[in-house]
Amino acid sequence: MRSALRFSLFASQIANFPWTFWPECFSNEETTEPYCVFSDQSFAAGRGIFIVTTKIFAYAMLEKPAFSNPKLLEDVNKYRSPPFRQHEFPGKGRGLVANTTLHRGDRIFASTPILITDSDSYALPTSERLALLYRGVATLPFHTQADFWALLGHFNDDPVDDRINTNNFDVNIDSIPQQALFPEIAMLNHDCRPNAAYFWDEQMMTHYVHAIRDIHPGEEITITYIDNEKDRKTRMRRLERNWGFKCSCSACTAHASLAAESDSRLYQITSLAKALDDWTSSSSATPEIAELLISLYKQERLDASLATAYKYAAEVYSSFGKKWEAMRYARLSGELSMLDKGFRDGDVREMKRMSETPELTWSWKKRVASLVKGCECGHAY
Repeated sequence: MRSALRFSLFASQIANFPWTFWPECFSNEETTEPYCVFSDQSFAAGRGIFIVTTKIFAYAMLEKPAFSNPKLLEDVNKYRSPPFRQHEFPGKGRGLVANTTLHRGDRIFASTPILITDSDSYALPTSERLALLYRGVATLPFHTQADFWALLGHFNDDPVDDRINTNNFDVNIDSIPQQALFPEIAMLNHDCRPNAAYFWDEQMMTHYVHAIRDIHPGEEITITYIDNEKDRKTRMRRLERNWGFKCSCSACTAHASLAAESDSRLYQITSLAKALDDWTSSSSATPEIAELLISLYKQERLDASLATAYKYAAEVYSSFGKKWEAMRYARLSGELSMLDKGFRDGDVREMKRMSETPELTWSWKKRVASLVKGCECGHAY
């Protein structure tokens, strides 16, 4: 702690210096710039954060509203009366259980990361990369350090590296992939048919988690760690490889006959989505295909993915000049897109426009002309 205090005093002597501690850095012939650990104990009302990246990227991050206007984060990291409690599940470990009824769209929590790491830092020797991580953890506020050390690892690797690799999430910042760690969402267990969805708001540097269907008291709150539209074998392989566990959710433990039917529906979802995304003159897309796609998503209990199905339905109805149907599905897609993709997502903006004036959107009557010319675009699939 003497070292941390010494670096803190040195940093505080520099006017307008944005970091709590003076950064420590490493570089070699494999790196174009030094990789450093940048720490800010005041971030998010004292939750704190450390970032392992280059100087250019770290200072660009300071331009985000989350750093430049801290008041914007006043409603995040609030856990005094959460709508959940921790629970130990046999064979699964710690998870979160609802302690009140949550409806679709209800916020479960919103949290800022306590650390962000640049994957390119792996160009450093392991000893130097780990030195930056250990330094970063030591510069977090004490209560946040406790949150970090309370996390579990699965790979029996270095204690810091294992906790980060087990619990981090991929995020994009300025179109650059990064890994961020949020202690709260790390306590949510996986389910291939989850009842909650999450998204990353880059400007707010915040992870939002919302219910995507009704969740009842005593029910576990779950998210999906993977692309859950893949078949069972693929899902289970990816979960075991990346997180070290065999999935025991109801979709993965179903009888072989039921699992085969589920996989068949998932393959058909892929096929129908491809047909609806075809805007050539030979397209076979119809409203009936969109309705079938929606029913398959519902049958598979892929609640968050319904945003995509509703979007396809809105666009195909619009393409045939069916205004009210297009508006209906645009509303549904916009709501779920916000919960799964974020408030600022392009699909949210597009669906908002369509829900108000579909006649002014790009897809309006796109397929009507083809029908007049006699193509089979309007025939049943």
